[in-house]
Amino acid sequence: MGMSGRMTSARRRRLLEQLELKEFARVAELAASFRVSEITIRRDLDELAEQGLIERFHGGGRLIARRQAIGPSGSAVTHELEKRLIAAAAVRFVRPGDTVMISGGTTTLALFREIAGMEIQVITNNTLLIGAVDGKTAASLFLLGGEYNKNTRAINGDMTNLALNQIHGSVCFLGTNAISQHTGLTSTIHAAAAVNHLMAGQCNGNVVVVTDSSKIGKTAHFVSLKLPEVRVLVTDDGADPAEIAAYRANGIETLLCPIERQ
Repeated sequence: MGMSGRMTSARRRRLLEQLELKEFARVAELAASFRVSEITIRRDLDELAEQGLIERFHGGGRLIARRQAIGPSGSAVTHELEKRLIAAAAVRFVRPGDTVMISGGTTTLALFREIAGMEIQVITNNTLLIGAVDGKTAASLFLLGGEYNKNTRAINGDMTNLALNQIHGSVCFLGTNAISQHTGLTSTIHAAAAVNHLMAGQCNGNVVVVTDSSKIGKTAHFVSLKLPEVRVLVTDDGADPAEIAAYRANGIETLLCPIERQ
């Protein structure tokens, strides 16, 4: 990477750190803060939005998920290993013939990859799942309609909620931006929180939260579920022990996937 590329990566990393503190910022103030042109900042925000790290709005941007770890290159630490192991552990809650509800997110995408070969019906607002369908997929995929968010690759809104009201699932898998013993399951996007809440309400069986430990003990803006509404949590063993103890005290079956960390 040349000098220009390193400067761009460093600036974008600092930009994300600033959004972490302020939650959202406008192009003009960012340009002034970093002493670059507004065109440069718009380009930075557009690129970060393409990576799924921020949500763009007219004149600025905001984080999609708060407290996301950023690596030295300016890219997100995606916890891919944790997500794969969490998905593999969560498979035990799915049986052939199930109607499986799956929310937006990349951990839920990892789960779909694990169960796609089963004879099941999958109901989802997560468009990432479409790309995981191949010749070996036995699951039938029902994609909910509504408003598409190009940053989260999920569909939410009134049309999504209307469709969900007509569906009953036998098991529900929810990703999340944050979960805490004090605030329950929370999302950075109101419409996504509403979909998660409704999915859980339309589920006749286990409501399973799948998330890596970076989301444990955190709180985002909008409540999806109160803690007692969660039946199962599958995460990795990097989670805060005090949080895990609190979830188990609330009757939540909590599975911790061991991760070999270097």
